[in-house]
Amino acid sequence: MSVEPLAATAMQPVPQPVPPRPDGEDRWPLGSWSLNEFISIALVPFGLVLFANYLVFGFLGWDSDGGAVLVTVIQQLSLLVPIVVFVRRTRGSLAPLGLRRGGWRGRDVFAGIGAGIGAVLAGTVAIAITVEVVRAITGHQPTTTTSLQDLAGPWLVIDAAMAVCLAPICEEVYFRGFVFQGLRGRMRFVWAALLSGGFFAFVHVEPIRFFGLALMGVILAALFEHRRTLVASMAAHVTINVIAILALLATR
Repeated sequence: MSVEPLAATAMQPVPQPVPPRPDGEDRWPLGSWSLNEFISIALVPFGLVLFANYLVFGFLGWDSDGGAVLVTVIQQLSLLVPIVVFVRRTRGSLAPLGLRRGGWRGRDVFAGIGAGIGAVLAGTVAIAITVEVVRAITGHQPTTTTSLQDLAGPWLVIDAAMAVCLAPICEEVYFRGFVFQGLRGRMRFVWAALLSGGFFAFVHVEPIRFFGLALMGVILAALFEHRRTLVASMAAHVTINVIAILALLATR
């Protein structure tokens, strides 16, 4: 009796178990931060923006459209750079933020565009209700303003381009990738979405638009949790800003 088949079988390598994916594809949130990490890193952008305002407007005295645009650039990069550096150095990649290479599909972009349109509609209704409530209480018609309304010429073009190309990346990394996930790891979706959405609206410093912006933030958080990639919420954010800019230009 030959034993060669048994020997051949015995010599075959034993398949190793597949290790879990390092990007946490099968869990939510994708990234988690300790309380000390969460608080300290979340506050970094505010210190940088405060310094930028002092440097540009105070020390340099550049109180013009150009200075305003420069501060806006610094504000946006302050939301992005510290988070990217921190997550990259401590977690080894940007996957915990929802930016895994190859971790998104075209349908994520289309879902983002659809959610962006829905967020604009919902936010517009919320802002309209806020305006009516404030008018009924104060007897005066409140006005809504944005930074773009105070700009003209090339500075308006530059600021609009940043609103479409830079702001969606920086703000989604900070508010959804970092802040929302930091809250989501400690509480249910509803509370994490409401708190991060409210924080998103608060940072924009536009009281009349607060509830509309907060609602948009909740929708963006829901989209991120459902699609599990920041590409979707970035596409939604781009859609929101494009519609807002077109509406602004149509009324100038």
